[in-house]
Amino acid sequence: MKKLLCSLSLLIWVCSFEAYAQSRFNLEMYFVPQRHHQSLLNDPSPSFDFATRTGLNLGLGLSYNINSDWQMVLQSWHVSSPFRFTQHPDHSVSSSLSEPQRINSRFSYSNFSLGLRRTWGMGEHTLYVQPSLGINRSRSFGFENQDNSVSFPRVNLTTHVVPAASVEVGMKFNAPNNNYFLVGLRHHQGFGMMQSWFTFGGEEPWPQVQRRGSYTGLVLGYGIDFRTRKGEDWRVTKMERKTEKRVAAWGDGTYAMFTTLQRFQPDFVQSNAPGMTRLRPASQILFGYTSGQWSFETGYSSWMSQTKVESQNFGWVSLNDPRTRAIPLRARYHLDVGQNNRLRVGVSAATFVTLNTVRLDEAQRGAVMVNDERVPALRSVPTDQNSGGKLFYQAGVFFDIPFFNSSLLSFNFSQNFGSPEIGVVDVQEIVNGERVDYTVSGNLNGLNIEVGLKLPLSTLIR
Repeated sequence: MKKLLCSLSLLIWVCSFEAYAQSRFNLEMYFVPQRHHQSLLNDPSPSFDFATRTGLNLGLGLSYNINSDWQMVLQSWHVSSPFRFTQHPDHSVSSSLSEPQRINSRFSYSNFSLGLRRTWGMGEHTLYVQPSLGINRSRSFGFENQDNSVSFPRVNLTTHVVPAASVEVGMKFNAPNNNYFLVGLRHHQGFGMMQSWFTFGGEEPWPQVQRRGSYTGLVLGYGIDFRTRKGEDWRVTKMERKTEKRVAAWGDGTYAMFTTLQRFQPDFVQSNAPGMTRLRPASQILFGYTSGQWSFETGYSSWMSQTKVESQNFGWVSLNDPRTRAIPLRARYHLDVGQNNRLRVGVSAATFVTLNTVRLDEAQRGAVMVNDERVPALRSVPTDQNSGGKLFYQAGVFFDIPFFNSSLLSFNFSQNFGSPEIGVVDVQEIVNGERVDYTVSGNLNGLNIEVGLKLPLSTLIR
């Protein structure tokens, strides 16, 4: 990430200089959700159950317009390769692990590349193809074998640099002020093995991740054109665009909304125990349509809840902070106050359909001796619940105010109700030498304070 920030500083400096000189350079920023192509070698028994997760790459680019059809593109990437595996007590050199644990981890590296982009006009949009050549570079800690007189490996910092190539195919969409969006598919291929150490413990051969720094992903990019605008025509066009943006922000049409909120837990208990807080965050990505005084929205939302228990041995204990993913279906009715589009007030109602619940982990607290065996004094195990397909509801009031002429800030005050049980766990506790079993869960009810940014799609793409 530090290398990415250094690259950003360098690219901004270059672009500032070239912009002053009316250059042909554009600054580009990329987000790439992707899946890496990697596998585990020497999987032990019991199995690590190795699985690759979806990662997110961040990139910066500097493109030079050779002519109307060709651009040269210099890019710097911070690449993330997340994965998960199950660690068993037999795998670890530590004696503190008593039960299998599912662990999320990641491997990160940098990529630097130089590419040639070819474009073809297709009506209002542009098709592009971009092959690139470059290098993958990683720095990581790993284990290295020593001579036979030493029974354990040595930890050292290693650097790996391997050649790489990529090809990207996508569409370019025009945006205001000569800027543009990029949406495409990218395959990146490394041509040499990168850091492959996975874990140490047990007998050789040790498990290793076979990776070359190869992935396939979706490119979401935004380009900033630094060409100088001059003349009266530009000033007139700018005023017209300003008026169009304001009309689009307050009028009918499609829009995107990005919101974040804090939810007050109705069953909050004041305690000094770690993790016992009143507020739980949530976020939403919504797409909607306004017609007259009505707006209808749907998209994706993620809600954090809490599973807690009042233990006889430890008092209040936070066991889990699960996240529930859900699809919102929201309707809003509004009234505009005044003549100058300065304030909009209204009411909203929503239904949420849950998809699943993640981040449910086994938890342990303390240890006691039972029948000459050391066991956890408190242990919680998530149940095999089907948390998808359940409903909860929301009702509230909101008001919108203008933000940078082309968008709106939306403040929503609402109440969740009818929540199903979330984050259900079975708890086993040893009390006075006897085992006590019970079940606890959380929910998604409570008062919400929400802030959102509403962007009309017509002002983003034209």
